[in-house]
Amino acid sequence: MEHCMQDLGPGGQCKTINFICTRTDDINIKEYQRSARPSGDQFTSGKNLKTACIHHRNKTAKDSVKNKFETMKSKDFRRFTADVFTVSSKAYFDADLQMDQNETEIPKLQDLLKNTNKSIRRELTRDYVNQAKGVLFFIQSIKLDTNEGMAKLKATVCKDYYESLEKALKELNSQFNSHYKIIEQCFSKGVEKSVEQCVSTTKPVIASVKPSDKTLQALCKNKGYYWPKNKDAPVDLNKCLAKHIYENIDEEFNLIFPVDSKIKTGKSVQEQIDKFSIIQNGTVYAPSSMLYHIQNFMKTEETKVKTFLKSDVVQRKINIYSLIQTTIQDQMTAGYKKAAEKRGLGAMGKRETTIIETIELLKDSMFKDAKIQFLKEFKSVTNYIGKTLKTELSKSVERSFSQSSKASLMDVSTEIETLETLSEHIAEI
Repeated sequence: MEHCMQDLGPGGQCKTINFICTRTDDINIKEYQRSARPSGDQFTSGKNLKTACIHHRNKTAKDSVKNKFETMKSKDFRRFTADVFTVSSKAYFDADLQMDQNETEIPKLQDLLKNTNKSIRRELTRDYVNQAKGVLFFIQSIKLDTNEGMAKLKATVCKDYYESLEKALKELNSQFNSHYKIIEQCFSKGVEKSVEQCVSTTKPVIASVKPSDKTLQALCKNKGYYWPKNKDAPVDLNKCLAKHIYENIDEEFNLIFPVDSKIKTGKSVQEQIDKFSIIQNGTVYAPSSMLYHIQNFMKTEETKVKTFLKSDVVQRKINIYSLIQTTIQDQMTAGYKKAAEKRGLGAMGKRETTIIETIELLKDSMFKDAKIQFLKEFKSVTNYIGKTLKTELSKSVERSFSQSSKASLMDVSTEIETLETLSEHIAEI
């Protein structure tokens, strides 16, 4: 699992990993006793022998998996891992095994799945209710806009919103520029180290496949990536070449782009989006005021666009991160192709030499190009966030202050109160 952590974490969108060991009650008692030689209180507790063996094997399996997690080099893996389940499905339905249903861990797994589903549904419901409230606030603001003398005040407040929007965007861009400088410095260190050590880092990887000429050839044909059938992990030269870059950027990248927006790092893009607001602090209007409902409408519009952006950022950061390996692979492709074409006596050595020569030839430009592409996409994403906020909220401001009541609209204050109560209830769940 360790080889795929980058694809799950900084290069992916995985929040937690739960391991489920199934068929734990599919056991040959005599064979298990011979191999595991279990002993202890489990076998004198009065329960039948098969149940005792299941308990023993479950505990052994769970401890083994957890210990393996603890010894893994990747900090991300330990952060992602939530729990290990040893599920005994037969014992869940077989009363003769004298296992309590909770001991089968099926109820525990069911609770996990229910809570996960509940969390997803709660978020979807919350977003739906927020949008519905926005519509009602908008209707109510138009209904209350019957005083022609309000035109001047509306124009003033509208101007304030636009000015607040520009100010908030300026502050947001300042934060993003700070992130850009930090990640650029980290990347530069990674490039420097990559240029110095890429050959020495790559040689052991190539050496690991040298016993098999077919594996090395397949590696070259497949643009530096190949997963031999007899290996637990793929051989990935492109990831190997990017190793020193990852080592230097991953910590900051994870702080800036955490997968879970609920994790507060103090630097995350999601936190900056959360802080963004064009609603000025301390501005309070009477509930009967048109401006009160306009303000609440703007709050719901803000929430809507920010919720979308926080989710979208996770998708876009995957593309940012993948550009490192993609750029390296693209530049190495010609060398891989040339190496794959080597035939005859000594072809394996020639392939290795060709790959190393290609790395030597490209190392001064390849890693710099990866940096350029990475930072370009990083900048593109932060610009996209600012542009989306400006475009969508400008539309909302314009919509709020350009409408006036030319027809009799129903009073929706009761419906607003109902949805406010519902929002509070959802937040408490």
